[in-house]
Amino acid sequence: MALNDHEDDAHGMSRRDFTILLGGACLTGMAEPQVMARLTGSGRKRLSALAYQNPSAEGTWVLKKIEGTVPRELNGTLYRIAPGQKENHGVMLNHLFDGDAFLSGYSFNSGKVTLRAKYVDTPERLEELQAGRMLYSEFGTLAPRTGEEKQAKSKNQPSVNVMYWDNMLLGLSEGGHPTSIDPVDLNYRARHDFYGTLPGNVPFTAHPKFDPLTGEGFGFGVQQGMGTALKVYRMELNGKLSELYSLPQKGYFMVHDMLLSKEHIIFVIPPVRFDLPTLFKGQSSPADALRYFEKEPTRYLILKRDGKSKPVTIEQPPSMVFHHGNAFEKDGKIVIDTLLSPDNTGLTALHSWSKNRMPMVTSTRLTRFVLDPGKAVVSSRSEISEHQEFPRFDTRRTGLEARYLYTLESSIKDDPFAMNALVRHDFAFNKQKKIMAPGDRMLGEPVFIPHHGRDEEDRGWLVMQGYDASKNENFIEILDAGTLDFEARIWTGQHFPLGFHGNFSKDMIIE
Repeated sequence: MALNDHEDDAHGMSRRDFTILLGGACLTGMAEPQVMARLTGSGRKRLSALAYQNPSAEGTWVLKKIEGTVPRELNGTLYRIAPGQKENHGVMLNHLFDGDAFLSGYSFNSGKVTLRAKYVDTPERLEELQAGRMLYSEFGTLAPRTGEEKQAKSKNQPSVNVMYWDNMLLGLSEGGHPTSIDPVDLNYRARHDFYGTLPGNVPFTAHPKFDPLTGEGFGFGVQQGMGTALKVYRMELNGKLSELYSLPQKGYFMVHDMLLSKEHIIFVIPPVRFDLPTLFKGQSSPADALRYFEKEPTRYLILKRDGKSKPVTIEQPPSMVFHHGNAFEKDGKIVIDTLLSPDNTGLTALHSWSKNRMPMVTSTRLTRFVLDPGKAVVSSRSEISEHQEFPRFDTRRTGLEARYLYTLESSIKDDPFAMNALVRHDFAFNKQKKIMAPGDRMLGEPVFIPHHGRDEEDRGWLVMQGYDASKNENFIEILDAGTLDFEARIWTGQHFPLGFHGNFSKDMIIE
């Protein structure tokens, strides 16, 4: 059964009969009330809110409810991480980024699938559980203060991305250092500073990039405190960092992602920065202090990977950006794919997450730029598609020309964060192929996993976590990357927050 081959659970029933059936299911505990409210239209809750609700359980499960066949050659673990709660000891959390990190590991072993999922038990989470109240402020929500507290402390939530590197699992955010997590039992280990080479006042990106030929990684962080600077690092094979650049900035800018080509590191820096005086007063959350300066340019910063050359800056009209696709070099120029928004409506919507109705969001545009670093100009700019996010590609092509780029698309106008379609962009033939999810399903970021021993971009699988509101249940979808044909759907029997990012490790198996 493909993504778009879906039979409605109410097929053959009147709406009245279906409502009665769901009502009985709620009374018997077979369906949760919020699911019935969504499907019957009373107290309707948007799909994306349901897909990010608190997890139903923590634990380990052998998953046996499978449609299709799980490829026996697919072996390893897909790790996914997410903000795991939308309420903390009675305090409603405002922002989509708020909440303790919830980690899932889907382990594939010769056709069998084991799932382990749990909160990352950081010291801050354990302290709040012990106290029975919210002690730490989140990105978009201030913790209640007692009469003795002048300003609540903040959490560093490792809830944005997760990767297996240097024989450890690292939970990533942008508020502090990575979090080391046991890759098998998913227990918290420690904050990780790359063996003393990441300064205490420099957070680390949630989107490092890796050279597929050398294995080296590249990452960055914006130095906090006095003397704001963009710090750029090479992640050495011994697990340590080497500083390549320290570039002073005129403020604390929000830089979420980066691009890596064969010889260059590229940053797209939007005119978005924190109002530090407001933030330091302690009366506003970081999200409240984030400002979009619509009269300032977006800066395209081009750095040589050797760390020895003068940066090149190209200014373009203002835009907001979170994620990029790939970058590659051709004829002395750099081609990059990025997802731009012409304004800050996306930021506003993220901070309105706890509200029932979302504000209108201007569409993102998947845009291809050709940058000329020698002349410090944009040679060409072309918009490819709209309403898309979460770009992924075969990471073995990082820095090289890739034929395919996979994105998620939303077609729900009043719920822009409900990604309900997978799109494959074929740059060789300038074509797109779209696979729609059924009406009550939402998809998470696709991850490309190559077939063992094959180098071609179309010889692999796309693996995605998804959420079905009609069942209030998560699933894993496996598609053939070459044809986008359905191979398997694995039901979890649980609902977890869908989250943003994750990565696959062929070296780890959870039993």
